[in-house]
Amino acid sequence: MSRAGAFFLILAVLAFIASTLLYALLPSQGMTAPIAEPAPALSPWQGLPGARPQPVDLSGLFLRPQGLGMAGLLGMTWAALAYHAFRRGIERRRMRLARAAARDAERALPPQSAGPPTPGHLLRLHERDDTLGEHAPLIVGLLAGAVWPWLLDSHPLGAFLLSAAMLAGFLAAALRGIRIGGLVQHSSSLGFVAGWGLLVSFAVFTGLLSDRLDVPQEVAAVIALLIGSVAAVSVQLRLGRRIGFSIAVIWGLIGLAAGTVTTDAAIATMTVIAIAIIAVALVQVTT
Repeated sequence: MSRAGAFFLILAVLAFIASTLLYALLPSQGMTAPIAEPAPALSPWQGLPGARPQPVDLSGLFLRPQGLGMAGLLGMTWAALAYHAFRRGIERRRMRLARAAARDAERALPPQSAGPPTPGHLLRLHERDDTLGEHAPLIVGLLAGAVWPWLLDSHPLGAFLLSAAMLAGFLAAALRGIRIGGLVQHSSSLGFVAGWGLLVSFAVFTGLLSDRLDVPQEVAAVIALLIGSVAAVSVQLRLGRRIGFSIAVIWGLIGLAAGTVTTDAAIATMTVIAIAIIAVALVQVTT
């Protein structure tokens, strides 16, 4: 692992955890109950007048969780990132020890059949494992994820774009996998982080549709859940038997259903349908 790669990865993980932890602990501005109006104006998305369901802060369910379930999801996301950074640190230490022990670093590599690999052989085999380029998508996603929650109230469009950049970085890291010598392996911990990123990014997307385009929140949530469930199935099929991604998505969807069942039955119902869709893909890759 290059020193720059290790340093920026650990720095980005710490920045993301510290930022999201501080955001979760600070008091929420919340969504105050609107004052009842005698004749609410119709939007293009509504055919009949009437009281709409009380809006739910969907992104707040993931960023400022109130229940143990959603708090556990956020905590597991932090733990998965910390575990990934710790493993990269262990690999860097192994390579540093191999470099110190390599007396034949400049010699030609012995044939594999000549015996166990030498320290020099291991160094050459793993020299590209943890370079800065290997970690760049995850580092970019973490830095974007550390910034966008603080822009959610003042610059919602900018927050959405940064959350999309975060999701792209997380998905790229999970789908790209971890290089270990000549092999590339997918990581369940990175998959879990990508699953959380998918959920929270689509929650921000729902808020953007609802606030900027005056789409009723239940309609916006249904659109986001449909797109998100299809995307989640596609990602899980590519990850194969590494099911951390689907575990995070299903975990978050269960929390979303529990958080909306008493306020918006349409969102809760669509969430259950999305869980069923993703569960089918999960069964397919594990059997």
